[in-house]
Amino acid sequence: MTIARQLDIILAHGPELSAGGLDYYKLGLWAAGQPNSRILSLNPNLPPEELERRLRAFLHRDQPHTVLVAALDPHHRARHILRLLTEVMQVNPELISVVDLQEALGSPDPKACSITAHHLIGVNASMITRAQPITTQELPVTSRVLVWGDSFAALKAAVDLADLGYPVIQAYPGPALSPLLPGAAPAQPFGAELQDLITRVQSHSAIQLLPQTHLAEVLDSAGNFRVRLQTSQEVREEKVGAMILAPELSLSPGEAAAGAASHPRILTQSQLEDLLAAPEEPALLNPEADSRLRVAFLGGDSHPLALGRTLSSARGLLSRDNVQVMLFIRDAKVGAPDMEATLGQAQSSGLIVFKLPQLPTLALVDDRPRLSFFDPVMHEAESLACDLVVLDEVYRPAADNAALAEVLHLFPGPGRFLQGDNVRFLPVITNRRGVYVVGAGRGLMDLDQALAETDAAIVEVQQLLGRGTTIAPQGRSVVDRGSCVLCLTCHRVCPHGAVTWDNRAIINELACQGCGVCASQCPNDAIQIRNFTDDQVVAALETLDPRLTPRIIAFMCKNSAWEAYHAAIKLAPVNLPLGFTPLKMPCAGKIDIDYILKAFTYGADGVLVLACHQDNCKSQEGNLHAQWRVERAREMLADAGVDPRRLVFKTLAANTPQDFLAAVSSLAEVLGILKAA
Repeated sequence: MTIARQLDIILAHGPELSAGGLDYYKLGLWAAGQPNSRILSLNPNLPPEELERRLRAFLHRDQPHTVLVAALDPHHRARHILRLLTEVMQVNPELISVVDLQEALGSPDPKACSITAHHLIGVNASMITRAQPITTQELPVTSRVLVWGDSFAALKAAVDLADLGYPVIQAYPGPALSPLLPGAAPAQPFGAELQDLITRVQSHSAIQLLPQTHLAEVLDSAGNFRVRLQTSQEVREEKVGAMILAPELSLSPGEAAAGAASHPRILTQSQLEDLLAAPEEPALLNPEADSRLRVAFLGGDSHPLALGRTLSSARGLLSRDNVQVMLFIRDAKVGAPDMEATLGQAQSSGLIVFKLPQLPTLALVDDRPRLSFFDPVMHEAESLACDLVVLDEVYRPAADNAALAEVLHLFPGPGRFLQGDNVRFLPVITNRRGVYVVGAGRGLMDLDQALAETDAAIVEVQQLLGRGTTIAPQGRSVVDRGSCVLCLTCHRVCPHGAVTWDNRAIINELACQGCGVCASQCPNDAIQIRNFTDDQVVAALETLDPRLTPRIIAFMCKNSAWEAYHAAIKLAPVNLPLGFTPLKMPCAGKIDIDYILKAFTYGADGVLVLACHQDNCKSQEGNLHAQWRVERAREMLADAGVDPRRLVFKTLAANTPQDFLAAVSSLAEVLGILKAA
């Protein structure tokens, strides 16, 4: 163990340590014998007042301290100690290392338990004594907000932000505000509340409306974006602190309309809704004498909202005399409030539902629509003449979403929506701080959900912009201007759009999320992520204890594998190799290929690189960067005569300790085979 500066070690002990085979008294003596270290043995079950008294006697409040707390399940058993350190003793959280000694109890041999405990403390001590405090700074930000789109979610965002005192630019591509009410006929009049919302947007003094606008370019980062807006008359450059994206959906014919002939008796869903709402009785809806009007709906299964429109029209037709209504559908999507009950009520009113693997083919025979299909119930081909055929319509994301995502450097989601398909982005955030997506910009949803998401986005804007100033970390990502050659690699790979440049790279500390992708990709090692620096990682690798075998180094993303590791060591029995060394990374994207190769240089028998699952990485592509580096490192190991099976890449979720244990056991088994060969 190499301790770079004085370290205060707090051994939070209790009877559980001795019961597990670890002599905490001897462990304390060993820790006290390390250079540049002091030791406090403290029972975490003491009353809080006594804990505070002993901590005050051990730590001088007016002096900076670097503290290592070692215990079994420290975040639970030593939680009062940790709270006192941060809240009362004012120790910077970046200078506190927490070591869970549970892993040391995995061996039945007391000596092996002690050596493992020494090793765990040594690894963490080597890193924490090279850590630097990360302070905060107050930064000026622009309080103006750009709201993009004219959906009801966008309108609500604009009004609510303006009411809170934030000037708003509301830009949208259409010539006038034209919001859609999801699940309702486009021509259906809006209720008084929604109509009032439109009126307030049009009349609010703090809202500037920009119709027929195209977002041409976005420069800089959160808090002080510079946006170039192409209007019908000019190109405007505006400065905004944040953006809320809620572009309106569009309605277009669904799959059933493909190849359908143009005919008065073949209608779209919107055309039928217009007929049903017409003040005069449409001739098309009147059955001929002594006959029934037969109406067939094709489709409506793209989304519960589309099905809701179909059922609403079907029930309107069923309320008339001498009308037979059929619905041909592949899968009734009823995953919306009361939708299943609505379908049941329509069937009770006379709706005939055909659930088919494929929609019927549509042809015109004697100037009437005719449907041909195979009935899976009767097991025979059927042909039905109809008076009217109604083709479903599909809600689709705004046509310019792809271009919008490219301009904003967003990772779009499925179907051209603007939020990546990543659980860590829910409900409204994106890979770029200060850019939020709600309602129709994020997916197809009902009005209540869209408006609720708008409230969440407004809270995010308030936390980001405050009243013209905001708090951001200071010095988390550091650029060595003497080493930077302005290759712009960091600018290209940053998933958060946080890197700009003048004559050297500049990291926007408000936009930076500390993932470290830029640092690991920098060809000149000009960027360091404070408290995850190259020097700290190398110092940890130097602590490998040759007495513990097999020596497995695990580089773990703190958001997934690190959590799975801590869950795994709480399982009984703990089943990790004695030489297992866990190293926490801010993101798998920070794992430099040099770390992997140096791990083998310092004596590792095997290396694990553990990342988040695809579409589960907070930095979106950190896991992919890690995987690419592992593949390259395997090639280099093979060239050097090292079996590439010693290096393993695997993705994990935070709640999968068994998968974590399986990954470690699998590598240990491979190492055993290689050793025996």
